[in-house]
Amino acid sequence: MHHDLLALSSSWNLSQTDKPTPVSLVSLDEALERSSLKRGISRRDFLAELLKGVHHQRLLPLLAMLPRRWRQEPASLPEQLRGLGILLGEGLMSPLLLAAFADDLQHLLPPRTNPKRSALDLWCLRSYNDPSSQQWQLPEGLETWRSQAKASLQSQHKRIEPKPRSGLAGLTSLAGEIVWSNHGLSYLQSAEARHRNQQMAQVFNVLGSNLLDRKSLNVDTYRFEGQSSGKDLIQCLQSKGWTCQARVRTSVASFGLGASTPRSDSNQWNQIPLAVPYRTGLQDTDQKEINALLPHACLELELQPPENETESVLLQYYQGTEGLNGWAAMNDLDRPWQNGRSNGSVQYSPTVFRDQQLFDAVDLCELMGAIHNSEASMDNLQLGGYGAIGFCIDSTALLEYALTGHTNLFPLTLGGLWRERLSAQLDQLLEHSMRPNEEAIDRYKIAIEQMPQDLYHTSDTRKDAKRRLLASQPSHSPFLLIQDLNQQRS
Repeated sequence: MHHDLLALSSSWNLSQTDKPTPVSLVSLDEALERSSLKRGISRRDFLAELLKGVHHQRLLPLLAMLPRRWRQEPASLPEQLRGLGILLGEGLMSPLLLAAFADDLQHLLPPRTNPKRSALDLWCLRSYNDPSSQQWQLPEGLETWRSQAKASLQSQHKRIEPKPRSGLAGLTSLAGEIVWSNHGLSYLQSAEARHRNQQMAQVFNVLGSNLLDRKSLNVDTYRFEGQSSGKDLIQCLQSKGWTCQARVRTSVASFGLGASTPRSDSNQWNQIPLAVPYRTGLQDTDQKEINALLPHACLELELQPPENETESVLLQYYQGTEGLNGWAAMNDLDRPWQNGRSNGSVQYSPTVFRDQQLFDAVDLCELMGAIHNSEASMDNLQLGGYGAIGFCIDSTALLEYALTGHTNLFPLTLGGLWRERLSAQLDQLLEHSMRPNEEAIDRYKIAIEQMPQDLYHTSDTRKDAKRRLLASQPSHSPFLLIQDLNQQRS
């Protein structure tokens, strides 16, 4: 296996023939070495300076992304993360470590001094902030939905561009530095489409919250286009000529982090693909443990208006670091090595959910949102229960298993204790007048009991685990590690 687990293929840029100007990639290891040499300071000091500007919760995935000889350098970490930093510095993440970390996350992070909104509050929220932080009320129909996106765009154009922040943003003036964002890349969709995605994601969340007892929440039933559930809204959109479908997807996880470094020969930027390498706990044919890249998984919902009157609405359902289980906008930068929907860097499960299967999927998303967000809120879980009651992979696999009776995702780390707590939360909600679709309840109960777990494997489970591992990795990628895995797949 390669010395650097995030090593890149030199031929990747040449393969991007659909791009008029290929995106130039450089590995994180190379960028770190090059930049520290230019600065002429020790690895330790350079790393400390780079990490200084990153909020400590975002440091956790970043620490796992660093090449080993960089991870082993003691850098300036917040006190509560130092123990974990040492652990990650010595080796790779594994499903076992992920599960232990998820279970202990509630104790690792300091108590919240300013309690933010709970997972349930976020799910039920009837307002949202646009990219310029202006607050808007959630629309109640398609006309307002369109007009608010336009109005937001106009108000953003009037605002003065903010000055670059100090810290990491200021480091770009020093030759060859790394910034934690993808400079020089454009978004996959227009600003107006991204605003519409953002609104529609929260529309689906609040429609899901209608499942809960409205009296206890002290709010009226929310309706959009006169509909009070996600399934009814999709039927309503279809009657207006919209095309609606959903697919389970995986891509290489970067936890919202991007990185780039200026090129010395031009005004262009080199992009630094980020990923978290991990030990899978499975062996290859040479009896060596397989390493892979941690996937981000979600249910991608695509709503296409009739006759291309506007761009598609792109949403994703998953348990997220944003602090809730629910829908979020799929407002991605165009990172062809990570989120190309047609170039193989995104892996889709074979089933495309349409019509009745899609209605079943949306019913389940609403039920799961009610259960998971209630559990996170009642127990005041950190990050809305992220990890403890499932990572994005677990929530998506639970949904896929409930819909199809199997899943194509790996690694699954949702522990037995938390499965029991989620089941108990469902029973509690049913006692308190929640009346979801009966079939959704049965499907969820079977999935929470029978969905696989990737902490330990036996001869009975190993073959399927390896199948799911390979199915969760991209079929096309600049990472040599994935290219090696694909050779095993073929």
